[in-house]
Amino acid sequence: MTSIIVVSHSEEIAYGIQKLIAQMTEGVEVIAVGGSDGTIGTSFEPIQQAIEGLKDDALCFYDLGSAEMNLDMAIEMYDGEYRVEKVEAPIVEGSFLASVNISTGKDYGEVVEAVESEYR
Repeated sequence: MTSIIVVSHSEEIAYGIQKLIAQMTEGVEVIAVGGSDGTIGTSFEPIQQAIEGLKDDALCFYDLGSAEMNLDMAIEMYDGEYRVEKVEAPIVEGSFLASVNISTGKDYGEVVEAVESEYR
């Protein structure tokens, strides 16, 4: 099954999305990475740790500039066995749509296509 990584400048937003998805869809792992040492911002290391700790393929969603930059760098440096892809979609709506598609049994490619086609 595909996992979702949510990277936000705000810890509350990242964990809020994780909580929303947990209440709305079953069986979808959402990894929340938010804030930077208790403040607003992003850090490369927690994003890299989330990606390095994956147990399955993952789709990644982000909110603002440095979240994307740090996520891109972490994906580029990842040399593990799972597919990890950044998805260009709004962080809340995109990750929620992905979770619904994952929970209904769609495969990785179908989930990416469903989300990206919605927000092109």
